[in-house]
Amino acid sequence: MNLKERFDKRGISPVIATVLLIALTIVLAGIVFLWARGFVSEQIEKSGKSVDVLCNEVVFEVSRSSVASDQFDMANRGDVNIFSLDVKQIYSNGNSVVKPFAVNLDVGKAESVSLPLDNSPQKLIIYPTLLGTVKGKSLNKPYVCIDQGKAITL
Repeated sequence: MNLKERFDKRGISPVIATVLLIALTIVLAGIVFLWARGFVSEQIEKSGKSVDVLCNEVVFEVSRSSVASDQFDMANRGDVNIFSLDVKQIYSNGNSVVKPFAVNLDVGKAESVSLPLDNSPQKLIIYPTLLGTVKGKSLNKPYVCIDQGKAITL
């Protein structure tokens, strides 16, 4: 191969190179946007504290009242009012369903409640939900305390 043949090779056209650079820039900007969105998410507060911090102060107890019924005894032993509960029903085939349940457990309050169960689940996980305000707005928003869930085998 002589010197002239070596310099006669052509690369991609400038138009194609420009289109590829623009496409790469758009893809990278989208990735950075999705990554940063997690850091700038809505902050929910209650009494001036972040709700995820208040979840650590939630202490509630759940026990089944009777083996033959859907009655459960619940008590709020923590320092935070519980707005409602999310009840996850886990079945023998591995499927699960999460349903909200409207019960208001103020600090120190205990009550017996009836949870409507679907298709005889094997296990329940009951998660407390707190109600807070979105920081900088007058909007109330529920926040589920996933780490504070209580499991009950049926």
